[in-house]
Amino acid sequence: MSDILLRELSNTEIDWLVTSGERQEIAAQTVLILPEDDLDVFYVVLEGVLAMSAPCSGREFAQLSRGDVFGMGWLFKAKPVSVTMAASEASVLAVPEASIVAKLRSDASVAAHFFRAIALIMSERIRRQFEAVQQLESRQAELLRYQSGERVKEALFVFGELRDSDIGWMLSAGQIERVEAGGVLLNMGRPVDALYTVLDGQFAIETTDKPCDPLSTCSHGLKEAAKQQTFISLAHIARGGLPGIISFLDFQPLPVRIHATQNAKLLSISRQKMAIKLQEDLGFAARFYRVIATQTAQLLSSITATECRQSSEDEADSLGDELGGELDMEELQQASEGAAKFDWMLRQLRVEV
Repeated sequence: MSDILLRELSNTEIDWLVTSGERQEIAAQTVLILPEDDLDVFYVVLEGVLAMSAPCSGREFAQLSRGDVFGMGWLFKAKPVSVTMAASEASVLAVPEASIVAKLRSDASVAAHFFRAIALIMSERIRRQFEAVQQLESRQAELLRYQSGERVKEALFVFGELRDSDIGWMLSAGQIERVEAGGVLLNMGRPVDALYTVLDGQFAIETTDKPCDPLSTCSHGLKEAAKQQTFISLAHIARGGLPGIISFLDFQPLPVRIHATQNAKLLSISRQKMAIKLQEDLGFAARFYRVIATQTAQLLSSITATECRQSSEDEADSLGDELGGELDMEELQQASEGAAKFDWMLRQLRVEV
């Protein structure tokens, strides 16, 4: 993961990030972030290893190394849900919120590259979580479930980020696809060739009890490979969700299977059309990658929060209440605008609201 920022940002953008930040040396066992902290700094790990652990159970569930980023919840109006501590002596680059916000607002090209990099880093962490599920017992795997209600709230914010012209382009470039209940939209180990937006119905995200081998899956045939595996349902995607977005973003084989639990309709936009649009329209690219970064960050936060359930179901419920609590006025307005835009899109496509 150490090369994602270097790969996605230009030389000028890297120089801006470095000159805007301050290098800090962190002693081992130093706690940098606690749950619910109000942060105003974006961190990049330069040297050493940091550990992320669940506040309720104390169990370490992830490590951050060179090139990883953390502390950016404020970008998505979210507070941290885990403890971040230096597992060894470490060096980090600390960039103030004000510097990043000012740059992203003034330069659409930087915003597009920056949010794409963040989305790729979050996607890689989610892939690790999905792979970790294959090492868990069935009871532990249950802990990684998160509620579809969180996805509905997510969708409202997503469409609030987009402009009317963005949605208009999506309508003109896309086509409606239908998947019957029980049908598979995307198979594990296969590439994702289109951007999908759920218009109606519901999909399940599933992983297996065995490591995914894409070549073996293809050679045995999809149906035969599916018979040999036990699938574990991790989540549900409802209206406004973007199934397969992780693999659409990073071009890697899909780490999960996505199938319809209800009759469903989707808006499908080919990868080729999306690539041309993102290259030609930097404003759209900045808003699109912010949407993707937001979705991946919220998904990762949801998975992280469930770690507390190993300690106490009551504590987990409490934490869940904090994560899904009341929205402030600005968030309510964005959610309302997003819902209105999504409903308008459904009407244009003649999908029942």
